[in-house]
Amino acid sequence: MSKSPLLYGACMFFALVIGFVACEEEDVGPGLEIRQISRLYVSFEEYGTTDERADTTIRVIQPADSSVFTFRESHLSQVQGGGPIYFNPYVKTVFQASVNSEENSNGLDTVIAAVSVQQTGLLNNAGNGIRSRYYNKVRGFVYHAATRSLLVVNGAGANAGIYVVDNPSNTGNQKQPYKKLVNPDLDMWGAAYQNDRLFTAKISAPAGLYMFQNLTTISVRASDSVATLNPTRTFRIEDASTNLRGLSYDTIKNVLAIAEMGDGTTVGSGRILLFDNFSNSINGNSDLIRPSRVITGSNTGLISPVDVAIDTRASGVYLYVADRAAKKVSRFRYTDEGNVEPEDVIDTSKLGYGVTPVGLALDARDDSTLGQ
Repeated sequence: MSKSPLLYGACMFFALVIGFVACEEEDVGPGLEIRQISRLYVSFEEYGTTDERADTTIRVIQPADSSVFTFRESHLSQVQGGGPIYFNPYVKTVFQASVNSEENSNGLDTVIAAVSVQQTGLLNNAGNGIRSRYYNKVRGFVYHAATRSLLVVNGAGANAGIYVVDNPSNTGNQKQPYKKLVNPDLDMWGAAYQNDRLFTAKISAPAGLYMFQNLTTISVRASDSVATLNPTRTFRIEDASTNLRGLSYDTIKNVLAIAEMGDGTTVGSGRILLFDNFSNSINGNSDLIRPSRVITGSNTGLISPVDVAIDTRASGVYLYVADRAAKKVSRFRYTDEGNVEPEDVIDTSKLGYGVTPVGLALDARDDSTLGQ
C-alpha cells in the first residue's frame, strides 16, 4: 500500500515526538512532576492474618514539610510486616523489605514489596514483589540509575552481602539477583549512595561505616553469579555503639545522618549522629571519623531511633526520624544539635494494628535534585 508524502511525514513526526517524550520520561523519571514534591513514606512492622491482618504496612505524610504534619494515606504492601523502605523517582517505585522479626510466626518472608507510585502519590502493589531466598535480612536499598539496578543490602548471616537486581520494577520477570556479592562476616544496616560509593552502617564492634565502590562492575563467577564482597574502606565512628541503624546522605548539603538506638527504655538515650562536610571526613588517610553534631537528650524524645531521612533539596531544612521504641515519627531541622525538641511529632501508638515505625523513605524533589 502506498502512503502519501504528507501523511507519511506527519506519522514520522508524531512518532519522533512520542519517542522523545517516552525517552525523556524513562531517563528523567519524574518529568514535570519534580517541582516541589515532599512525601514521606513510613514503614510499619506489624503483621497479622485473617481478621487480625494489619491494616497498613506503609503510611504517607504528604506534604512532609507542611505546617500540618500528619498521615494522609495508608497502604498494605506484599510483605509480612514492614522493614526498611526506599523510594526512587527514576522507577517511580517504593521498595519495602520484610521485618522478618522473631515474633512473626508465619515463617521466613523473603519478598521485597514493589509498590508503584502514581503522579498523585497513589500507591499500587506491583505484581507479587521481588522474591529470593537471599532476601532474609534486608537492611537497605539503593538504585543505580546507569545500569537500572536495585542494590539490596542483606545485613547479616550466611547470606550477608549486596545483591544486584536488574529492572526491579518488572517484578513479573525478575526473581533472582544477577549478581550476588557475598560476605557472611559483614554485619550491616542501612544504605546511602553517592558517585558509585555505597555506605552502610557497620554494626559489629568497632562500630562505624563500610564503604563499597563500583559494585555493579564487579566480576562474578559464571557458574553461580557469586563474588566475594569486601569493603573498599572501613571507618570507625568515635564513641559509637553497635546500635547504629539507618542512614541518610544529603549530597547537596554534604551531610550524613545516622540513627543510633538507645537502651530501649530511657527517653533521650537515642542519638542522631550528623557529619557535616561528610565527603571531606572520609577523603583523608584517617579511618576514624567524628560526628560534628549529635541530636540527643530528654527533650528530643528519642529512645530507639532506627531510621533517618534528610530533605535533600537545596531549600530543604528538615530531618525525619522513625523511633521504634517511642512509636513516634519526629521532624527536626537538619541543623539541630544537642538536647532539642523536635519541631513536630506524630505519635503512632494509637493508629490501629500497625503502630511501630521502622523505616523511612523521603521523596523530596525540585529542580535542585535533578542531578542526584
